[in-house]
Amino acid sequence: MKPCRQLVQSIVLFFLIIAGASIAQAQNNSISGNVFDAQNRQPVTDLYVELLDRIGMTLGRTRIRGTGNFVFTRLPAGEYQVKVLTYGTNYQEAIQDVRLVSVPLGNGRYSSDVAYVDIYLKLDPRKINTGSGGAATVVFAQEVPDKARKLYKKGVKQLEDKKDEGLDSLKQAIEIFPDYYDALDRLGSEYVLRKQYQEAAPYLIKAIDVNKRSYSSFYALGVASYNLKNWQAAIEALRAATTINPQSVNAHILYGMVLRIDGQFEKAEKALLQAKSIAEKTSPVAEIQWQLALLYEKTARYKEAADELERYLKIQPKTADTEKIKKMIADLRAKSR
Repeated sequence: MKPCRQLVQSIVLFFLIIAGASIAQAQNNSISGNVFDAQNRQPVTDLYVELLDRIGMTLGRTRIRGTGNFVFTRLPAGEYQVKVLTYGTNYQEAIQDVRLVSVPLGNGRYSSDVAYVDIYLKLDPRKINTGSGGAATVVFAQEVPDKARKLYKKGVKQLEDKKDEGLDSLKQAIEIFPDYYDALDRLGSEYVLRKQYQEAAPYLIKAIDVNKRSYSSFYALGVASYNLKNWQAAIEALRAATTINPQSVNAHILYGMVLRIDGQFEKAEKALLQAKSIAEKTSPVAEIQWQLALLYEKTARYKEAADELERYLKIQPKTADTEKIKKMIADLRAKSR
């Protein structure tokens, strides 16, 4: 039995409607919060916090300072995830779902929504060596020329201050020291954040050549390759990302998405089910159910697709398109008979 082409088109159209609506709404919403150590309730500093969209794409990144505070501003209404990057520390990765809602006020105006999020980081037992308390993973280290290091720090500060000159500072650091991993990784990731995927790829590939255990470089390269529709490159990069950081929900989701697009349905299901297993230990992620529904519909497993959409609504009950999704579920149930 062939999949229902009309239903596939409906699901794709629904996704595009959501994306378009978010872009059209007010740009004055914001998400702010603090990051604390769950044990001593003290602020955690010098970590990066990322803002992700509903499919795990990075929209922005900021570094938390002495107060442990972070903020993302001028956001359209929609569903987001706030992710604390803990790679190289003893903490578990932390992700918090956030929803911003703008209410039409007339004359093309919308109300603004402000979301406050406090994230408490827990220690990861797998990263602790018995008796030493040290991290099980080894932080990548290099002997970097002083001039290159100063340019790198200057570039990072400029980028944190929203100054594009930071890109040039990072490039200058790389010219002095071509194997400068931190600069390569940051520059490539910065281009991904700016959706300049062609520019990002060479720096991320070089960063991986220097440090073959770089989760951030592999994941960013996966995002860039996905957007460039280079499916094989995306698959290889995301496979490596999930190997290096097997607890990354977002890496497994994106890996499963790309495998589905490439027609590797069995592997796609395995990746998405792995993401589901990880997420259920902390907080369910609705996007996993959505992606599984797309996969099951594509492979004519209509009952399972309907089941996943019902789970999606349980996790995300306040979605504005509840009735459309219920109609999809009914259509899938009919097809499964």
